[in-house]
Amino acid sequence: MIGLPAYKYNMSKKNLRERIHPMVVILTHWLNVIALGIMVSSGMKIYNASPIFGFKMPAFLTLGGWLGGARQWHFFAMWIFVGNGLLWWFYNLLSTHGRETTLFRPSDIKGVLPMIKYYLRIEEKHPEAKKYNPLQKLAYTSIPFAALVGILSGFVMYWPVQLEILGNLFGGYDGARIVHFFSMSALVLFFLGHIFMVITAGWGNFISMVIGSRKISSETSKAE
Repeated sequence: MIGLPAYKYNMSKKNLRERIHPMVVILTHWLNVIALGIMVSSGMKIYNASPIFGFKMPAFLTLGGWLGGARQWHFFAMWIFVGNGLLWWFYNLLSTHGRETTLFRPSDIKGVLPMIKYYLRIEEKHPEAKKYNPLQKLAYTSIPFAALVGILSGFVMYWPVQLEILGNLFGGYDGARIVHFFSMSALVLFFLGHIFMVITAGWGNFISMVIGSRKISSETSKAE
């Protein structure tokens, strides 16, 4: 089994750091940011070619230049997103580190509401949590399903004849377009919510996802 427990190292007596993110988590995290950005911007260009709703996306947010170019960018990023997502999912399923710190468990249910109250500033004190709090774990565990729906509906749009049976589950070609739009919107909302949580938790949270560790006080270290 794969496992990477958190550890602490000491550059000096006043500079204690705690390792909280293994390299595979850091790499998959930033690859997802890049792939999602390309998919969303190119997807908006594809959408603008034939809007299914009564509006168009701002042109300056789109990528690809024309429909064919946008489709190429979209599928290029999609395969990165799929491969990267599978790596992240299997790592968390197969590793002790992932199962214990990232995936949502029944025991986490009671901690969801207190975290919502904290993020909405209804409660001032941050509830006790480990590496990820229950709300984060719920998001990380559920968002892959939205991604899966987005990928399958996208395949139906690209291969409507070959995947006719799958397309029928989405209500046909136009149904798949609507499902794809909202599943991708869910990914964007997850990303924005993620940014909000990072800002709320402090700059150190962001830095830890870059270098894999965060500073801890010497008092905290002594207590542990």
